[in-house]
Amino acid sequence: MTFHYQARGIITSGAYVLLVRAKGDDKTFLPGGHIEFAEPAKQALKRELWEEASIDAEVGEFIGAAENEWFEQGTLNAEINLIFAAKTDLQAQQPVISNEPHLEFLWAHQTEVEQFNLYPVALRALIATGADPEQAFWGSGIEEKSAETE
Repeated sequence: MTFHYQARGIITSGAYVLLVRAKGDDKTFLPGGHIEFAEPAKQALKRELWEEASIDAEVGEFIGAAENEWFEQGTLNAEINLIFAAKTDLQAQQPVISNEPHLEFLWAHQTEVEQFNLYPVALRALIATGADPEQAFWGSGIEEKSAETE
């Protein structure tokens, strides 16, 4: 099994949210990436946004967390995503250019994230309804296992 500890940002422009996908893939995710060992999550998000697309963001409130799991080339992968609000001067009318050749950025209307196949799936409702920093979010795409199956 491979474990991923991630920091992700919700970057909005009006009713649009910034999403990322690996070129050729049908799934999207929020911008951000891996948290390095002993790196604060907010710092990791700021670093990842800059590395991926030269996005200078102010990382704000902690929104919540989402867990997910998937198989890739026969290996189980699991991740915990720490989600933060992030503010930039980006506008939905302007394309965001990736610094990494395998990634592309796109703007999606918050009510249409389902059509963009956003993962973890639990984030779809959060984005569609708007994040409430007063109420911590927890979402999971992992089925709970009973003590008998472990």
